[in-house]
Amino acid sequence: MPRIGLMVPIVDGLTRQESMDLVRRAEEMGFESAWYGESWGYDAFTTLAQVAGVTSRIKLGTLIATVFSRTPAMMAQSAASLDVISDGRLILGLGTSGPAVVNNWHGQTWRQPTRRMREYVEIVRMALTGERLDYDGELFKLKGFRLRNAPVRASVPIMIASLGPRSVEQTGEIADGWLPIFPSVQLIQEGRALLAQGAQRSGRTMDDFEIAPSILTAVSDSDPRGVRDLARAHLAFYVGGMGTFYAELVARQGFPEEASRIALEWSKPGRAGRSAAAAAVTDEMLDAMTLVGTRAQVLTRLQAYADAGATLPIMMFPFGSDRALIAETVEALGGGGD
Repeated sequence: MPRIGLMVPIVDGLTRQESMDLVRRAEEMGFESAWYGESWGYDAFTTLAQVAGVTSRIKLGTLIATVFSRTPAMMAQSAASLDVISDGRLILGLGTSGPAVVNNWHGQTWRQPTRRMREYVEIVRMALTGERLDYDGELFKLKGFRLRNAPVRASVPIMIASLGPRSVEQTGEIADGWLPIFPSVQLIQEGRALLAQGAQRSGRTMDDFEIAPSILTAVSDSDPRGVRDLARAHLAFYVGGMGTFYAELVARQGFPEEASRIALEWSKPGRAGRSAAAAAVTDEMLDAMTLVGTRAQVLTRLQAYADAGATLPIMMFPFGSDRALIAETVEALGGGGD
């Protein structure tokens, strides 16, 4: 079985203390890494600093820290700080988020996301060496400063959450890993080919490159239909309510009619179409893009992802997962399902 990561929720159904307890349990069971997002909730770095204080071995990842919400220098400062606090356990997961969040939450202008990511990664890498930072880019121009405190590592692993083919290929060129979301096995295979093209441009191979897909995961031997319904609602929210990126992603994976139907139902006023949008997520979509069902079903599908090239699948709970479901899923998959 593959190494496994865990995206840890801090939601209404799970307190912050319970989240810390969950990470400790995941560490005991052999999970490779624990990941925290931020979107428009708690920021990832503060939470991971707390996690670092209650764990000792599990790696700590940001999934994702957005490149429109911080300057690259500030990102380097946060990364260096957390890497010191965690004794070198940080994995820096970066992403662009989307126009809705960037424009309406952060008040920034969504512009040149692919170029921004390239310059951003270059600056963060340079800053983390501790050397003087002089950079003359198209979007960023910096000079004369260096990190005041020496980083614990001169090279923190940087992984990128990219969706489009051009961005995925760039990820292979500039990053240490890829963080796709809601992928099918086929998308992992196609993405690996794009990553290899990018890696070749920078004179690298895929030997040590991490492919860490975020996969909706829920294990229930007593109510497999219920966890599938949770996953339907979760996918409908992203496809219908989070701009065009996720709808395009679903369509690209062989479900264009479903993506159009979900978006249409979701757009109905007054939330009238939300249930119909979830119902438009077909069984075929769930079987292709998620790990939900009984333990045996999930373990079989997890192996298929590993065979396709996923080196570090990251388990992501559907919205509405309660304590019991989260615990059952972690226990079922701990230690790679042994």
